[in-house]
Amino acid sequence: MRNLELKVEDSLSLDTKLWRYIDLAKFVSLLDSGALWLARSDTFRDQSEGRFPSEMRTAIQKAYEKIGEKTDSPINSVDDFQEYLCRNAYVSCWHKNVDENMVMWELYGRDSNAVAIQTTVGKIKSNISNIKSGGLEFDLKNVQYSKPEDVKGKLSYSAPFFIKRPHFNFENECRILLSTYSASSPNKDTPLGVSVKLNVFEATEKILVHPDSQDWFVKVVESISAKYGLSAPVERGEYGNQF
Repeated sequence: MRNLELKVEDSLSLDTKLWRYIDLAKFVSLLDSGALWLARSDTFRDQSEGRFPSEMRTAIQKAYEKIGEKTDSPINSVDDFQEYLCRNAYVSCWHKNVDENMVMWELYGRDSNAVAIQTTVGKIKSNISNIKSGGLEFDLKNVQYSKPEDVKGKLSYSAPFFIKRPHFNFENECRILLSTYSASSPNKDTPLGVSVKLNVFEATEKILVHPDSQDWFVKVVESISAKYGLSAPVERGEYGNQF
């Protein structure tokens, strides 16, 4: 088993602000567990998550055709390989921005009972636990927005999980990826997600409450934060639909 430390992409400065927009239940769960939930990639609504770009898929498909079927391996095609990778890829998505974003509130706080946690790349890196895994990697990287046919060149097996179609570029996303895939002992009977310990109290710089929420909800978030000992300020967001 390897001891995987979160590796941050060079293009991300440690003071880059990151935001995670979540509902109240997930906020309480984060504080109560002291852990960040990484969802398995094939549980996302977007079924193109982690799919091989066109050129990469063709190259892998040709490789398997050349090798032929191996009776001692459960992976005998590009589709098999894709499935195993996706069922061993765990992701936490973050919005990269200097300030809150009205579009993100609209998408992830539809009922107005939502919060946004603000942290930085550096605070995530210094407060997240290492992972003991026989897998590939544990990374925090920017997401690239490209059409599958436009992605060229040799890529790592984890690279497709950092590529999304161009119409998602408003998300301005960077994400944490934990890949537990093992070539020596491939397994697709995997959990729907994994929890990674995070010192939430040190990592959190600010909590924003949905700008259109009622006053009682703001007080609830303040109360929950106080009860868990979270010292980060709780503020109402500014970019809502109400005046």
